[in-house]
Amino acid sequence: MAASARPLVVLGCTPAYSHVQPIKAIAKALISRGYEITAVSSSHFQKIFEEIGCGYIAIEGYGDFYDGDFETKWPARNSLPLGPERFAHDMENTFVRSIPDQFAAIQKAIKMLKEKYPGRPVVQLNESMFMGSLPIIKGARGVKPDGTLAIGITAMALSSVDTAPYGPGLPPPSSAGEVAQYQAMGQQIQTMFFKKPREVFMEIVKELGVNIDDDDFSPDALYLWPDRFLQMCTPSAEYPRSDAPKSIRFTGGLPKGSKEGVSEEPAWWDEVVDNPLKKDIVFVCQGTVSPNYADTIIPTMEALRDRPNTLLIAALGVRGAKLDPSIPVPDNVRIADYLPFDDILAHSSVFVTNGGYGAFQHSISNGTPMVVAGSGEDKPEICARAEFAGVALNLRTGTPTSEALRAAVDAVASDPKYREAAQKLEAEMATFDPIGVVAANIEELAAGIKA
Repeated sequence: MAASARPLVVLGCTPAYSHVQPIKAIAKALISRGYEITAVSSSHFQKIFEEIGCGYIAIEGYGDFYDGDFETKWPARNSLPLGPERFAHDMENTFVRSIPDQFAAIQKAIKMLKEKYPGRPVVQLNESMFMGSLPIIKGARGVKPDGTLAIGITAMALSSVDTAPYGPGLPPPSSAGEVAQYQAMGQQIQTMFFKKPREVFMEIVKELGVNIDDDDFSPDALYLWPDRFLQMCTPSAEYPRSDAPKSIRFTGGLPKGSKEGVSEEPAWWDEVVDNPLKKDIVFVCQGTVSPNYADTIIPTMEALRDRPNTLLIAALGVRGAKLDPSIPVPDNVRIADYLPFDDILAHSSVFVTNGGYGAFQHSISNGTPMVVAGSGEDKPEICARAEFAGVALNLRTGTPTSEALRAAVDAVASDPKYREAAQKLEAEMATFDPIGVVAANIEELAAGIKA
């Protein structure tokens, strides 16, 4: 199909690096297939999207921030305990209160495209937590897109009789009693922590012209309101939900190479690629959101320091980052500021991580088993899914001891069930064309096929 005949795409993304990176990869792949993308996020990310060929509309006002602004914009945030209380704070202040500015930017993009290309369909595609995409679906004043499509880039929070309440990382219920217990727990969490975000949401969307009852909104709206919801993983990497609607579909995850490869190889990179001494290579990384290296990286270094047949590669997760010079680095450890997952996981026997969703998906795409140790944000839920899928040993803490990490690495390396499960999911992922799934859903929505 000629590019001029393809639907136009308005792409909304929460202004945080952990949200932007996978959405940027999707946008880049869609552009390579001939789609014209107009991205909407904060001014901080304008250059990042424009460099891959997107048009851009920057969010203005309150919503023009990025994750590096959190401490100054919301100084009380870090004093809140990890878990439902901080999540409720973020839901209200980061996501809900940004709706008017996000909605205005999305509307600006849709109007611009409708005027510039009369007659061509416009599909609104957004990362799932970009809540400025929701009001137009329920009748807010403005120009409607021809279809709405949301992308899930973390563990699904959609409530179900088959799952526990989202947050603490509990396994699915195994009895009718647990189902009832989880339902009561979910009601308690909603009442205790999410009453205020819900009230603010209803006030904002009604001001935008949405006419819904107060009972019509819950976090499930992120999944149920758009015409389609695409979860960026394989079915086996998520909990099964017997009550999920058909509008929720799986793409198989982000494909290998969705992040740029190593631009400047470390001086020791041949030790990894050639591995002349046939050492066991263990990779540890905490991602970009949790830079306290004392949580996982340093105790992993301590755990494996006396093993000459093990080569530990530690990535600090941020370009230019360095360990404090006072921290001793064992002889069998190599440090990098940043390494794309696919480059290193292809050579690793075990991956130690705090449970970011990108880490989980790239581990699957390389068939590499994991040790997961995460807390805060969505980490407990992602770690629980890695455990449920059989690809990881879950330490159920964000601050594991070196002794626990040592035992976990040994268990994962010595028990073939973890690698076999990872390779099984890798094979499942290989049967999908993730960007093809996204493109097919865009085309169907543009053609008016909503079912």
